[in-house]
Amino acid sequence: VRLSELINQFDSLPKLAFEQLIDVLSSSAIIDLPEEQRLLIWDHLTRLTRKHRRYEDAKWALSDVALVRLENVAERLAPSSPFNLHQHLFSGNDFELYDEKGNWEEQQNRLNKRRETAVREVFQQDGIHGVIRFAGSVVSPNHVRQALVGVSDPLIESTLLPSFLDSEDRKHLAFVSGYVWNRHRNNGWEWFDGTDKSGWTTKQIGQCLALLPFSLEAWERAGQLLGKHQGEYLNRTGANAYEADKDLNTAIDRLIEYGRPQAALRCLSRIRHTKQPISVQQCVRALLAALSSSEPTSTIDKDDIVELIRFLQSEPSVAQEDLFEVEWAYLPLLNRYRGAAPKLLENRLASDPVFFCEMIRLVYRSNKEDKPQKELSKESKAIAANAWRLLHEWKIPPGTQEDGVFNADHFDKWLEQVKTISSESGHLEISLICIGTVLIHAPADPGGLWIHRAIVEALNDRDAEDMRTGYHSGIYNARGVHSVEPSGQPEKELAEHFRQKAEEVENAGYQRLAKTLRDLGSTYEREAERITAGDWE
Repeated sequence: VRLSELINQFDSLPKLAFEQLIDVLSSSAIIDLPEEQRLLIWDHLTRLTRKHRRYEDAKWALSDVALVRLENVAERLAPSSPFNLHQHLFSGNDFELYDEKGNWEEQQNRLNKRRETAVREVFQQDGIHGVIRFAGSVVSPNHVRQALVGVSDPLIESTLLPSFLDSEDRKHLAFVSGYVWNRHRNNGWEWFDGTDKSGWTTKQIGQCLALLPFSLEAWERAGQLLGKHQGEYLNRTGANAYEADKDLNTAIDRLIEYGRPQAALRCLSRIRHTKQPISVQQCVRALLAALSSSEPTSTIDKDDIVELIRFLQSEPSVAQEDLFEVEWAYLPLLNRYRGAAPKLLENRLASDPVFFCEMIRLVYRSNKEDKPQKELSKESKAIAANAWRLLHEWKIPPGTQEDGVFNADHFDKWLEQVKTISSESGHLEISLICIGTVLIHAPADPGGLWIHRAIVEALNDRDAEDMRTGYHSGIYNARGVHSVEPSGQPEKELAEHFRQKAEEVENAGYQRLAKTLRDLGSTYEREAERITAGDWE
């Protein structure tokens, strides 16, 4: 190890030290070392000479005479075993292995030929298992697998295929994977079709196909060779949609059929990104099937799922029941952080008082119940969590129609029905609070008031204290996380803003709502005082 490190400084040694080091490296004490011990010294010495040959015109380069002396020493130290002699060709840095300046493509081709020769020699001496051990000993085993394809020996393929396709050894699988891929890259599908598979099992055929590009050619061969056993292929393929240039719809149907809906979603996402037509039915089937899939959840990007749901939301042909089921199932993903919303569910809340009351009952206990409920099941808790999320992310005020236009009559009828249903179930208070929270998104009045008069009348009602409480909380919480300025200026501006709104609604005759808005302004005013006093920390 010390000598190897010293070799790296050969070009900066004084002449006397240079001569001494050559004498040591040429001595029988070193030359007669076992091959495995000489290997490190030889490797450093050959790296040094290649470097100086490549930059022979540089001022720091050693003279030709000195390099010849070092190369003679390296030749005496060189290992005789191909296993040791050729490891440096697979070091992972091709540039270091180029012999001269000039066209890099030509040099790369020469290097590839040298690698093929090296692997052929290892194979001839130690067989395919020796090649596998060799690949495990070098920095870049993939280059070994690539070079093996260039070695013309039928024994190689008969050893690897099909037995290695069943191997439990990860190294064996990696090796046969690289071999199959490179054979296809060099020879196309003709190689696969010309391989005798008469003695192969359906599992081996499926595994081999799964190692090849995910394309129409693979799907067709899976159908022809495997028939009803296509799952042997479809359950193993990586289903890389970027390898397929056409007919992904065919693959999507088969992936869903054989329990790979998340892989189908990746294909649908690929179609979406390339702006090709998407099948609504395929999209719905894949999204719903993915909920119970055993595939790892990390295989599909959540943002891609959101994009597919957005597509369904914008597609008039999708069945409302299907979209409802999809939005409900993926509700946790449809949030403001991803710029998405459960549009159908929110519209259903805004238009269907029975549905709104059902969501309230899923989350909140009735005030008519004397005893607490028994422990909920895991499924019931998940449903309740979804309902809570839907109610608290809801931004479409009741009375809003599908075209986005607010209808005062619909709002009044909706509110009256909710009051009736909630009173009977014992949920009136919490229902009114939730309604007040969503009314912060109320539209302006056509007459010029900043809030629609139908909504302000409901908020101003004598019996609407709970609704006003929700309205106050909704406005305050909508600000979300924010930075604090030591001057308290943002809070002062908010205080003034809500005082002005209070004055407007009071002038319009709505004193109770005006008081709520003034209280909100006072809240921000107190916050400004605490901030300027330094109490906010």
